[in-house]
Amino acid sequence: MRNRTELMQELVASLTFYAKEDGNNPTAIENFFIYKHSATYTHVPEVYSPGIVICAQGNKRIFINGYSFELKAGTVAGMFVPMPVGCELVEADVDSPFLSTGFFLDRKRLSEILIKLDRVDYHPPKRKDDGDVSAIFFADLQDNLLDAIVRLLKTLENPGEAAIIGEAILDEIYFRILSEEQGGALRHHLQQQGQIQQISRAVDYVHQNLDKTVSIHELAALVNMSSSGFHKKFKEVMHLSPLQYAKFIKLNKAQTYISEGVNVSEAGFLVGYNSPAQFSREYKRHFGISPSEGKGHLVGA
Repeated sequence: MRNRTELMQELVASLTFYAKEDGNNPTAIENFFIYKHSATYTHVPEVYSPGIVICAQGNKRIFINGYSFELKAGTVAGMFVPMPVGCELVEADVDSPFLSTGFFLDRKRLSEILIKLDRVDYHPPKRKDDGDVSAIFFADLQDNLLDAIVRLLKTLENPGEAAIIGEAILDEIYFRILSEEQGGALRHHLQQQGQIQQISRAVDYVHQNLDKTVSIHELAALVNMSSSGFHKKFKEVMHLSPLQYAKFIKLNKAQTYISEGVNVSEAGFLVGYNSPAQFSREYKRHFGISPSEGKGHLVGA
């Protein structure tokens, strides 16, 4: 295996080549993406889909209700459920843009690799926070995972290799994430059959019922927990209260509707706001601009 410096240089070169424009750049491999951004920006609310992100260049700070994480060159982040976060890109410019790559989680593939690991009774190194049930983790990028990512990017040069060898390397990447130290959180999450899955069901319900007003009592009943127990466990996993989470998701969906040309009042109604005045106030408090100012573009894009 080449040394870490060489691998990081090749990673940056590959991402620079394939990232044709700012934003998410899809690849020939399903759910595998490359992200680029050529300018810094201040605190912007976003919703991260479940996935793994590897940073190759630049520095992004991620905030969740008072918690702060740093995604910088040589680090990896994982999200197990849709996570509402605040993002601040603190290191990026045209000559040296922020560059990252990653993939949206395939739970079927993850489960298959996990079953194989269990069959051979393989146990990853212990982590200090093995009892942590947070739905997000940040860690240093291990060399074996870095090498696999670089080889996966190499297959993009040939459609046949991307379709066949790329899929095999993707299995290896999932194995690395699950078997090495930084994957302890993900493995712990998948092996849990209780409260984390209950929180995931509540999160899914919020996303599927954006036009409805949801209550803690309703969500708790949905997952067979007491209201107080549900509230406490939800905050442990998501770093936000259930109602904070629902509001964040609703407002970000409304932002998408407005940027696509939907009338402001209708956008508010589609995410459960019957009062246009209340929607306007909360939207401005969340994004820093009024809904009408957000029309035609995504805030922070």
